[in-house]
Amino acid sequence: MNNTDTDATPLAAYPLPVPAGADPRFTYGLLLDIAEVSQRNGFPRLAGTDWADLMTALNHFLYQSKEIA
Repeated sequence: MNNTDTDATPLAAYPLPVPAGADPRFTYGLLLDIAEVSQRNGFPRLAGTDWADLMTALNHFLYQSKEIA
């Protein structure tokens, strides 16, 4: 028996549509949480421009680019 429903690859949940205003979930606290989890898993502590780079990378992962939206 071949069930195509269970064989299908699930659709990706991300990226999300770009919010109309600021997304209250995208905070410095979120970045701090991600940085702390990374450090607990053996990655170096963020320093200097790492914070801005993490914010940019997370933004690109979470939200569609404005060209797509």
